[in-house]
Amino acid sequence: MSTGFKVLVLLHVLCVVGGFGALAYNGLYASLAQRRPAGGTSAVLEVNRLVSSLAELLIYAALLFGIAAVGAAGKHSDIKFSDAWVSAALSVYVVDIAILHAWIRPHQRRYGEVVQRLEAPLGPSETVDDRQGDVSVLRALERKVGFGWGGFNLLVVGAVYLMVFQPGS
Repeated sequence: MSTGFKVLVLLHVLCVVGGFGALAYNGLYASLAQRRPAGGTSAVLEVNRLVSSLAELLIYAALLFGIAAVGAAGKHSDIKFSDAWVSAALSVYVVDIAILHAWIRPHQRRYGEVVQRLEAPLGPSETVDDRQGDVSVLRALERKVGFGWGGFNLLVVGAVYLMVFQPGS
């Protein structure tokens, strides 16, 4: 294998570790932030959102470096786009990104909105009981976000399995 191929694989792996690694525990952030006794949940969620945005860039770069590495492997290499494991890993990646943008992110945005509403001071005619509906919505959104991250992380494990063991090659 050429040096260029090895550099691309290194960059691919670094982006995978930095990107997917940074997102691996996101399912816990909402739950742990919400349990803080002194409040500040929205601040924790905002910091998590910013770090997650950077992690997503690394995830997209991982795709580009992975595709470039397969392309740079050369026609005499054991690694080709026609390999079943390459196609499967790419498919798992696409599904994972779809889960992230179609399920996780919308529920996280809604969760953040509800948290901000709950952390805001009570209005003049508002009571704590008026916000109980928001608390139940928050719990339901927490479960949905956690479920999404669980599925996302399982797919990451599947993609790593495909790349490490390269079944069918």
